[in-house]
Amino acid sequence: MSEVEEVPAAVEALDGVESADEAHNVERPARASGTAKHRKKNKGTPLADLEVGSQVDATVKNIASYGAFLDIGAASDALLHVSRLSSDFVANVEDVVKQGDKVSVRIVSVDTEKGQVAVSMLSEEDEQKQAEARKAPRGKNRPQRSGGDRQAQMATIAALAESGYDSDKFVEGQVVSTLDFGAFVRISTADLAEGSSGEIDGLCHISCLSKERVNSVSDIVSVGDTVQVRLKSVDTGAGRVSLSMISAADEPAPRERKSGGRPKKEQFTTEELGNLNWKEDLEKFMEDKPTFSNMAVVVDKRK
Repeated sequence: MSEVEEVPAAVEALDGVESADEAHNVERPARASGTAKHRKKNKGTPLADLEVGSQVDATVKNIASYGAFLDIGAASDALLHVSRLSSDFVANVEDVVKQGDKVSVRIVSVDTEKGQVAVSMLSEEDEQKQAEARKAPRGKNRPQRSGGDRQAQMATIAALAESGYDSDKFVEGQVVSTLDFGAFVRISTADLAEGSSGEIDGLCHISCLSKERVNSVSDIVSVGDTVQVRLKSVDTGAGRVSLSMISAADEPAPRERKSGGRPKKEQFTTEELGNLNWKEDLEKFMEDKPTFSNMAVVVDKRK
């Protein structure tokens, strides 16, 4: 019976290794992926048993810039995204939750293949509002014209301008939209002139909201507020009206522009430019000087 040859330790260490270049990694433990670190070693409730929409108690385990990871007693930690912390804007996750906090959350989605769970602290109604806001077209939220018909409003404005109105009279209006530079207020033309009918939306500029300085439109009015305004001016061509919440006597006078304006700065001074009549002086100097003209010379070489 032949003796079994002993396998050298170096060769045994390479067993299962594709090449000798990888031999140094044999003793190194496998590195977990980014999501694997949130999976528990002692498995909890299988993800397949979690019910979307159910409310569960959770403990905040880790905080990240984009949200928080929660222990909900399942096989994987759940992600509470920053957008689902509050219906208001959240700049810092720790302004709402901190590590170790006990919270109640709603399960939004479960991905058993990736081992991921998404939860929310918002109600289903608030989630729906956020989804609708994201679908809405971006840009400034300008108010809709009364009845949605611009031509009808322009006709109403033209009729009001023709019948005349009292620019000092205050009437009741409703704030329909606010922007950084003012508020749009809806008023009835029947309150401005006899025989007139219809509604128009006018801009009340931020400077016309109060006698005092206004830092923000929202400090004075909000959408839905009932306010007292007066009609300042009408632009029939553009179909616009200007409103004011302060009397004509209290409005600041418009800034007057100086007729001359700012004097134009010359690029060079008179001293730097030198003699301004150089052309005339040169012509006078050349008057008594002989002139020279370059004429062609013809040489007859036939002789």
